[in-house]
Amino acid sequence: MAALYGLRTKDASSRVTLDTASTPIRSLKMLQVTCDGSFEQTFSIPEIKSDSFVVVDRLAPASSPTTNWSPQAWYSPGLLTIRRGFNETWQVLVLSSGGAPFTAVGQYGVRSVNNNIQSQIDSVNRVLNVMYQGSFTFPSWANRDQPFLNGYDFPTPITTYERPLVFVNGPGHLMLSNFYVLGQPGNWTGWRVAKYMHSDFGPVWLEAMQVDWFVGSYSASPVSVGAYGATVSDASGVDIFTSTNNIVRLNSQPTTTSFIVAGSPIVGAGYYAASCQMPWTNNVGDYFLANALLSPTYVPAGTTSPWLATIAGFLNGRRDMLQAYTENYGAINPVDPNGRTLFAARPTL
Repeated sequence: MAALYGLRTKDASSRVTLDTASTPIRSLKMLQVTCDGSFEQTFSIPEIKSDSFVVVDRLAPASSPTTNWSPQAWYSPGLLTIRRGFNETWQVLVLSSGGAPFTAVGQYGVRSVNNNIQSQIDSVNRVLNVMYQGSFTFPSWANRDQPFLNGYDFPTPITTYERPLVFVNGPGHLMLSNFYVLGQPGNWTGWRVAKYMHSDFGPVWLEAMQVDWFVGSYSASPVSVGAYGATVSDASGVDIFTSTNNIVRLNSQPTTTSFIVAGSPIVGAGYYAASCQMPWTNNVGDYFLANALLSPTYVPAGTTSPWLATIAGFLNGRRDMLQAYTENYGAINPVDPNGRTLFAARPTL
């Protein structure tokens, strides 16, 4: 038998709860960048590799339309470019394949390499845990007196500085927009998203829409008394991982990292929504990250409204691609969804 390396844990009934020799743990390196007001600004981030997925998320609380937006961003190995980042500080998440060397003395964590399977958990490369998960259904057009804004209020606030990450999916047609997280750094209390409806989608736009979701955070859930497993703590003794957590699996990712201009725009009287598509995973179990993708783009000049909503989701029966639109109203020099950042994930349990 070939030698196996890694970390394996079992629960009280001897059920394997974690085995890095067979299932890699992909981690997220989190950092912040501050823009200087330029239209475009490029940052050197060596941790971005050819197979990385990068997300640029906001840090400021979304208390009004003036804060409920995120910039367009593009990346290549070692480089991140942000467009219209203004003078704000942005949260950057780099999805890695694991195995990167520890970068500082005193960094706590665990790293394993087994043939081509790599895992890394430490105070910089964070593992996401499922904090909350559930499902809700937007009403059909026949019940249009019901609200078309929904979400979830956390029973206990999430106390990380960064916004928790909200992933969404659905069994059928799914088109969402105007996402935001409630609360502020250190006290995140919930999230909201809106249903998008248009007759261009055919009869399905009149039907009810189910949204499955989960909330990921790098906070480790409390370990119950008598539990079996492994815990990783940082230099301050704060737990950053426990093997009893419902870990967010980040192993199934699209074959490309960005949208391309494709598909038919949505056109109406005084209304235009530019279309883009991104090849997806072909797996109904994969959720997409809502945070940056479903936040509006802020374009302060040359538009009827400076906040241009991005709409995204799955067309009915399609999991080979992710469809997205950006509203432009008059369609003058339209902004499209290219530059919206995301990645795929699924809960373990």
